[in-house]
Amino acid sequence: MDEIESQIAKIQLGNNKTSTSYVYIMAEKAGQSSSELYVVAELPLFNPAAEESCERICLAIASGLKRAYKRPGGESAFENAISQINEELGKLASLGQTQWINKLSCILGVKEGNNFNIATCGKVSAYLLRGGEYTDISCSPAQSHPLKTFENYASGKVRLGDLLILSTTQMFNFLSMDRLLNIVSTSNFLTASQTILELLKGTSEPQVSFGVLLNLQAPAGEIGEEELDLENYIVEASGPSTGFAQKILNYAKDAFALGKNSVKRQPQTGLPQVSFSERLQNINSNGKNLLSKTRGWWQNAKTGAKKVTQTANVENFRGMSRQKKFLLASIFILLVAFISNLVIANHLSKTHATQTNILNNLHDAQTLLGNVQSSLLYKDDVAAAKYFQQAKAKMPNAKDVPSADKDLYSKLLAQITDTQNLMDKTVQAAVSNLGSLGKGDELIKLPGYLGVQVNNAIISFNKQNGKVEDSALKAGATIVNNVFLSGNTAAIYDGGNLYVWDFSAGALSPGFSQGVPAKNNMGGLAQYPTNGRVYIVDKKLAQIVSFAPSSKGLSRPVVSVRDPQLSQAQDLAIDSSIYVLTTSGIAKFQSGYPVAFNLSLATPFSGSGKIYTQKDFTYIYVLDTGNNRILILDKKAGLVSTLKSPDFTALKDFQVDEKNKVIYVLNDGSLLKVTLP
Repeated sequence: MDEIESQIAKIQLGNNKTSTSYVYIMAEKAGQSSSELYVVAELPLFNPAAEESCERICLAIASGLKRAYKRPGGESAFENAISQINEELGKLASLGQTQWINKLSCILGVKEGNNFNIATCGKVSAYLLRGGEYTDISCSPAQSHPLKTFENYASGKVRLGDLLILSTTQMFNFLSMDRLLNIVSTSNFLTASQTILELLKGTSEPQVSFGVLLNLQAPAGEIGEEELDLENYIVEASGPSTGFAQKILNYAKDAFALGKNSVKRQPQTGLPQVSFSERLQNINSNGKNLLSKTRGWWQNAKTGAKKVTQTANVENFRGMSRQKKFLLASIFILLVAFISNLVIANHLSKTHATQTNILNNLHDAQTLLGNVQSSLLYKDDVAAAKYFQQAKAKMPNAKDVPSADKDLYSKLLAQITDTQNLMDKTVQAAVSNLGSLGKGDELIKLPGYLGVQVNNAIISFNKQNGKVEDSALKAGATIVNNVFLSGNTAAIYDGGNLYVWDFSAGALSPGFSQGVPAKNNMGGLAQYPTNGRVYIVDKKLAQIVSFAPSSKGLSRPVVSVRDPQLSQAQDLAIDSSIYVLTTSGIAKFQSGYPVAFNLSLATPFSGSGKIYTQKDFTYIYVLDTGNNRILILDKKAGLVSTLKSPDFTALKDFQVDEKNKVIYVLNDGSLLKVTLP
């Protein structure tokens, strides 16, 4: 058998801050033997902190393989190497490093002359391309055991021209096998490798990591000492004297040499490129050829149609013999059957492709939901929310799911619901109906009363006697928003002016309009007891203005905060900080400056609602009107619980009494009492 050498292309993309997996690749000569060692490994990366532990696992595998081939071994060398690696991984598991179990995807390969040994675990892509056909050479067990991760291995002989493809599974999500076969069969090895790299870079998403080893069997002595380093992509040709590791080390020394004479590294092997002008010439030439062919097809079609018309003439048909009529009818029937089969085959092909895509999406959703559970175990709510949204996006419409996949689809829907409730920390609220207050969007919130203004009359609920009353409160102004001040006074906003309202006497101060936004630009009203001032959001000017109240009314407007986020304000609450509910979440301000307050919710905020908290409150409360729920948050943006109820049908406004563990909710025209858990 002819002696052959390996020409290696190593492609590694990803492993950045946005990557969802950690990828490790090794391709080098063994220490004292002629064996070539290969490792391709992948581990899920749930958060950046896990990268170190992933690297530790991969280095343990690579080190085990190197130790086994430190000196020339016999026929059992590969089996002994697998045993040592399994033992090393078992030790790591016994020390508590178990995050890799059932999540590790890895390929181990050793080439000795014409012999190639391989062992795999997890989901990997290991193929032998020979004679234009692929052979799957992976041998992963159905489920790995921490003491026997690499359970099976395979051995065989490679021939001249064989291409070994050792890759993580992500590669074939972005590059089909047919496309890969076309690339490697129509280009030289280096050009084909460059093309594969560019395709993966151009079609993949930034969070996707790739690890690919391409091993072409070439005639011994015919491979030049070539090397190309582009980003994390390396192409090498193995020679009889210098090992892979030494080549990379030598290249790194030259490329990153320190000192005054340091120069920017350049690829040592140039790849063929096509200029822009040549591409334009090709487009012009191809266009002319296509136009010429189209004209020829059109002429042939016209001639054929003319002949068919002449043949199909009724008189000609009548003049034919019985045998010719039978033959013509048979041809017509066969033609109809042929066209029908083509249509049916095309339909079945499209249906099969659609069903395969749906099944792949379901499996992807299943994997992503598993990632959600793992992220929750790590208490990484941000990653869990991201994976959850991706899983939901993968779920197809129920009507499109094939019958064979209905059970899996139903199972995933139930899992999504359970996961969503788990992430939302859903609690069924204890709700009682206190009575009807009439249609309105805003609650009048006073210490002893809650009311709604309907046609200038106030229908109120008396907290002391628990009765709904029609004439207990009188305002004399339209109440668009309001806030309690102290004693018997409250501040009223009527859509353009601010008043001080004595609700016990029904008297109003003169209106104050300086610095007060118009109705369409008002984004919330709140009062801060520490300084007694009333704060209002002006969405048009993207600012918060505060006013000093007195018995004569409000005055002395002062701009407290300016920030573009305020243009999307929905409501306002104040403790020692200012919290503004916007269409995208909550903006927090301290001393006039924004500070981080990042919500991470499995079910995103709907974009409309109310917010409530006070200085002595433990939590922040959000009435998410678009989702008909109440969110309870700690003051570091952590979700404490989500209150839901069948009685929440059209939430409008609310008031929270945290001390007595009660929330009063205006739902459509009814006043509900919700008991806090």
